[in-house]
Amino acid sequence: MEEVVTNKLRTTLMRLSMDNQLEEEIRMYHNEKNKHVIAQVSSLAAGIEFLEKRVDAVVGDMNAGKGKSFHQEMLDEMKTELVEKKAEHAALSEGLRKFDVPEEYIASVKYDIQTLIGLLDAEVQNPQMLHQIVSKFVSKVVVQRETKNVYVKVQFVNADDVLYEKNIVAEM
Repeated sequence: MEEVVTNKLRTTLMRLSMDNQLEEEIRMYHNEKNKHVIAQVSSLAAGIEFLEKRVDAVVGDMNAGKGKSFHQEMLDEMKTELVEKKAEHAALSEGLRKFDVPEEYIASVKYDIQTLIGLLDAEVQNPQMLHQIVSKFVSKVVVQRETKNVYVKVQFVNADDVLYEKNIVAEM
């Protein structure tokens, strides 16, 4: 079982350490995790643009003398809605800050991955050092006897932020 988990972990980490794969996986994880907020920000931006065009059209009608008595009330309501939507958009956009992974973090993780792979490949393994490095990447291991599967949760964390998470399944 240990060999199966070791091989699965080695394969996953080696793939992540190639080229800029680690950065791409972290970005994809972040986008997937925040896709509902991204969609909401996009929808609000479209709503704001539409409302601004409607306000301009009503103001244009009023300036051209085509406005009716209810146009001012409608304009006031649209302006109030516009202010509310812009505030909501700003709040959501602020929470969805552009996601950049520090280069130092990527370099550090790649170094740790190479060190771990070296330790796994060593004929005489240093269990204490192996445990230290594995604990940086593996947050949970579950063995399910009924299905004969081992579930390994790989996580990259930087300053309490989960940058990447993947569940690996290995068959015993």
